Amino acid sequence: MMAPMSLRSTSCGASCGSRGATSTLPAPAACLAAPSTSGRPAAGQECSAVRGHGCWNSRRAVAMQAAGRRAASSVSSSLIAVLKDEIKYEREAYRRGELLTEPPPGDFELQDERGTSAFVLSKRFGDEEIIVRVNVNDQPEVEEGDEDEADDEYGEDDAGDAPVEFQVSIGKDGDDVLIFECESDGEYININNISLESMEVDDEPGPPAYQGPIFQDLDDTLQQAFVDFLEERGVNAYLGEYIRIYAQDKATLEYQHWLGRVLRVVRGSGGPGGGGLLGA
Repeated sequence: MMAPMSLRSTSCGASCGSRGATSTLPAPAACLAAPSTSGRPAAGQECSAVRGHGCWNSRRAVAMQAAGRRAASSVSSSLIAVLKDEIKYEREAYRRGELLTEPPPGDFELQDERGTSAFVLSKRFGDEEIIVRVNVNDQPEVEEGDEDEADDEYGEDDAGDAPVEFQVSIGKDGDDVLIFECESDGEYININNISLESMEVDDEPGPPAYQGPIFQDLDDTLQQAFVDFLEERGVNAYLGEYIRIYAQDKATLEYQHWLGRVLRVVRGSGGPGGGGLLGA
């Protein structure tokens, strides 16, 4: 009886260096690294292809980032140029009013800080403390119809004479305080509202206190008496003109200061020439 014939794994012996061991099992895994004869890349070839694809994606990402930086740099450069032009224009067009070369009228003392939207005028009148508060960001806007009417009447833009609003508080130590909401265009002073506020602090909440009537509802004689009361303390049309001019001047200077700060931020955020501020 003939012995069973041994089957030699010739393919594995050729590629894997088999010493002629017989087996009916599939070829070892190492053999799969051999070049494919069926058109499908072998495992090693697949890894190489994947690595090549990953490198291409990486190069594309770097290129896209570079393009994004160039676009951002172009936008920043444009903004910086516009900011510089605006700062230059504002500085060249700026003129300080002659009235501001002198101290405030009526013995008032001016308190103002750069970078703020408000300023204060204060003084003592006998045993009274008078404080005038002005907020340049809280001023009435000249309506378009009013501007057109002014242009037709005077032949030029008269928006510079728009009235300024301000608050006047008058009180004595420990007493209630009279609050006047006023406006002036430099030729008149007008009271829009008057209220009386207590200096005492009530820790327990309750109904709001009555502060006063609508000023326009008061008798004309009483309204004029309040105006005379203010004028006696130096709150008059001349002070109103000073406040109006100073408010316009402050708004202009604060705008210039704001532009410079914005320019510094844009430069420091990665734009060309970052870190510097336009020289004064």
